[in-house]
Amino acid sequence: MVPRRLAAEMRWTFQPAAETFSRYRSFWDEINRANGNHILLDSAFVGPLLSHFGSKRILLGLLDRDHGRGAALLRHVRAGAWETFTPSQCPLGLIVLEDDIEAVEQSHALLKSLPGYPLSFSVLQQDPLATAFTDADCVGLAEKMEYIETPWLAVKGRFADYWQTRNRNFARNLARQERRLAEKGITLALQTIRAPGLVSDCIARYGAMESNGWKGREGSAVSATNAQGLFYRELLEGFCERQEGVVYELTANGKTIASDLCLERNGSLMILKTAYDESLNGISPGLLLHKLILQSLFAEGRIHTVEFCGRMVEWNRKWTNEARRLYHVNVFRHRWVLRAREAVRTVARLWSGIPMGIGSFGKRPDGRPAAMEDRVA
Repeated sequence: MVPRRLAAEMRWTFQPAAETFSRYRSFWDEINRANGNHILLDSAFVGPLLSHFGSKRILLGLLDRDHGRGAALLRHVRAGAWETFTPSQCPLGLIVLEDDIEAVEQSHALLKSLPGYPLSFSVLQQDPLATAFTDADCVGLAEKMEYIETPWLAVKGRFADYWQTRNRNFARNLARQERRLAEKGITLALQTIRAPGLVSDCIARYGAMESNGWKGREGSAVSATNAQGLFYRELLEGFCERQEGVVYELTANGKTIASDLCLERNGSLMILKTAYDESLNGISPGLLLHKLILQSLFAEGRIHTVEFCGRMVEWNRKWTNEARRLYHVNVFRHRWVLRAREAVRTVARLWSGIPMGIGSFGKRPDGRPAAMEDRVA
């Protein structure tokens, strides 16, 4: 643990993020690079998120001392409560910390430095492979809360051997679809787009497919001109310029029928979003696209891990059985705040007749997270 005197000296400063983040991008990236250099915590990802989904009320927190550095984007939730700025397009909570000091100590110092007298600070959506928060940290003034399982796939060996491990009916169904399309004279092809100048057209095609589907009907679809479309265009143009962005498209006789928006770094491919033509009957464009992508990745041998960003859903299980648990970390100003929360939960369970047993990470008896809602698109 950090000595009390040292912890007391960890004073964070805060500035309006919209006005100042661009000046601190190199500072943010230095901390991220020192702790794994995760592409979803790169300032080239964070900056567009802030530009398109932030507000003037988002704060940039900075800690720059000899005994530790940190940076975070922060949102005031309600009286006494703050959390990391984490829009739905972002799989991870936006905080980077040097790991030479316990993350909870740094976050507790952040909480005590915030304006007013806040009682809690929530660090959302932490990935065990990309976080400074360890199980050992999450005691005393902090609690760890289960969030979602996120799927991933190790790309190793031959595709044919991998394909033998998947459900036989699933494999046969895709083969039948491919055969029927071929019999109709329809040729499927995988398009791999990395040129920044082609991203705009990719987003337009992606948006057209999503807007004509269920997301369009509920008003949450990407389009070429809305905030989401402009975000993904800026994001992918920037990363494609650095050879870290890629759009995969499945075409049928030259027409795009499915699309994946992806980033890649250090041998990992991040599938951010998938769209497909929902008007096509009898075929599964998204699944056919992913089969071709995986065949290509196994053949290239360049990508070692595929991350299906977001919650594990049924279609993910067709490709992989692997998943890891993301979690939130709630940090409290005083121990009595945590004890009071636990007492409220206990009373609520007794009142509702739900059996006791919160679980090691604050999981509800029904298996859902005890606190934060699902924020992944």
